[in-house]
Amino acid sequence: MTDKDIKVERSAGAILFRRQGGRVWYVLLQYATRNHWTFPRGRLEEGERPIDAARREIEEETGISRVKFIPGYKETIHFRYQWPPKTEGAEQRLKFITFYLGEVFGRTIKISEEHKNFVWAPFEKAMKIIKHKNSRELLKKANAKILRMGAKKPPLVS
Repeated sequence: MTDKDIKVERSAGAILFRRQGGRVWYVLLQYATRNHWTFPRGRLEEGERPIDAARREIEEETGISRVKFIPGYKETIHFRYQWPPKTEGAEQRLKFITFYLGEVFGRTIKISEEHKNFVWAPFEKAMKIIKHKNSRELLKKANAKILRMGAKKPPLVS
């Protein structure tokens, strides 16, 4: 198999946080078909910009429609996987996911059918819940960015 045989996918999502009681809380979603926890994300539709896909996926997966994206945080991860998983002759895929950092102002989450649970967790707990190393690295960078911002409220970025 050569790199030409690998299907490339592009997705976008966001690390969502809220401030409450002097702490920062992150939302994590648990997939219905797998047990791992992740951030809201999904595939880009044809012609869609990553920031627009992230906004759409946030609303579809959490019900949140008002997000302040934080300037200066845009991280892209990539990984290879097989689809369908653990099957002979599975298709090789290379996935790129662009993540943004977004502040939200409420606690209410309405998860989509593709998820079975959600949690608001402080940084330390979220780091324990998240299984994948690249997602933990994203959260570390996001948390550092929020700490550098301090009490300043970020401007709205579209």
